[in-house]
Amino acid sequence: MRMIITGIIFSFLMPSFCFGSVISNIDKSKIELSTRFDGTSLLVFGAISPRDDRASLLVEVVGPPTTVNIRKKVQIWGIWVNKKIAQFQGIPSFYQISISNPKNPILEEIEYQRLKSVFYDFLETTSISENYNATEQYHNELIRLKTELGNLSSFKEKINIIDNKLFSYKVNLPKKIYPGVYKIKMTLIDQEGLELSKSEQNVNVSKVGLQEFLSSNSKNNPVFYGLFSVIIALFLGFFAAQLFRWLYR
Repeated sequence: MRMIITGIIFSFLMPSFCFGSVISNIDKSKIELSTRFDGTSLLVFGAISPRDDRASLLVEVVGPPTTVNIRKKVQIWGIWVNKKIAQFQGIPSFYQISISNPKNPILEEIEYQRLKSVFYDFLETTSISENYNATEQYHNELIRLKTELGNLSSFKEKINIIDNKLFSYKVNLPKKIYPGVYKIKMTLIDQEGLELSKSEQNVNVSKVGLQEFLSSNSKNNPVFYGLFSVIIALFLGFFAAQLFRWLYR
């Protein structure tokens, strides 16, 4: 009986031992967005047991989903207007990917497949006449815009590996980020890109203070939010008028 139990335990441990494993943790699980929020960083750390020295650790940071519309100026009844011609629906508002071995022979293929799975596959065009060149242009424009805004980074951040066992990784979040759950995925891959082991951590980003008050009421109480905005605008206008009157006496 003891031999059978030992064999069962060994059979469960064999895949992890043979193919490698990864465990991870983070230094903070909650981030608060206030009016003074100016970006932040968090530390991801853990341990890996690769099958051999050629295995690589892949770290992905995936932000909450959002929708991006692509518009184009078209002429309708003699008037130029911005018309929505395509849409990326449910794509990450923030995405960052890094690898421990930047000399991986299939690095470009990994990048393409990852971007395809989180961005390219979610493009919806409003016209069936859109050709491949147009959709490729939409992809490139999306990548360019998100990169300029600091919401997309591919293989630029460094993963620190110690003795091929311990790792640490710093995630820098910009000033303008969406509230929601940010998933940090660690994947151990081999030279062919096959996944050997996975680990995932979640960070909850939420609004607090005045930002939370305005955001919540704009969605749940639009009438109150509208009246509140008008009152604030009138008050600021009156205050500015009184200030200038006092200055130019």
